[in-house]
Amino acid sequence: MNNIVAVYIKQIISLIKNPVMLIQAAFFIGIVIVISFLIGVDEDKDCDSCIPAYVCAVCLEENTLNTPNPSMPALFAVMFVGLTLMGTASALVTEDKTTNNLRFMTMAKVKPFQYLLGTGAALFSLVFVIIILFAVVGGYFEHMLWFVAIASFGALVSILLGTAIGLSKLPILAMPLSLVLGMGPMLSTFNENLANLLRFTYTQQINLAVSNLEYDMTSNFIVIGINGLVVLAFFIWMHRKGEMRW
Repeated sequence: MNNIVAVYIKQIISLIKNPVMLIQAAFFIGIVIVISFLIGVDEDKDCDSCIPAYVCAVCLEENTLNTPNPSMPALFAVMFVGLTLMGTASALVTEDKTTNNLRFMTMAKVKPFQYLLGTGAALFSLVFVIIILFAVVGGYFEHMLWFVAIASFGALVSILLGTAIGLSKLPILAMPLSLVLGMGPMLSTFNENLANLLRFTYTQQINLAVSNLEYDMTSNFIVIGINGLVVLAFFIWMHRKGEMRW
């Protein structure tokens, strides 16, 4: 327990000293606020009425695509979880490697799961607040519980994946993976084939869930959970000898 607390405090200090994640979160939220202010709130389109004519054209075009349709705040929240958060988790591990902190932790008998729990708790304690801010900015007051729940569940998978890749022999994979997981859901709103291809990823499941928070999200939670179990199995296999890699 003492090791987990020590790792937690160390990572919180690192996140405050190098607040890249916090800056990106503020940047995303700032973009959402500015664009929402400039564009305003979209009026509901009545597909049963053909007056004016462009309404029907817009509705028909949207209904032909079987793609997610999240609001802008929700879309940026998904990007934050997939792109920023995973990259930050991996970067924390890389920093510990380059500064030899990971070596010292190993010498101090810090186990892989203790490092994972300490790092994950540090990241999640900040990310949880950020997700709530996305929900507030997006006006999800009625469905805030579900928005925060699905995004936070996905955030846990991102933290686990980023930490696992950072501790692996190929930490360079964090960049392309975070781009796919972070940018893929956004691009899938325009491409049905891409949407179908990404439906097995946890970020796309968040994207689908926040597109309509009124629907049953059981399947979304299940797929995200399966993603987490796969990553956890990889982490366990990688540290089957009970020691961290540096």
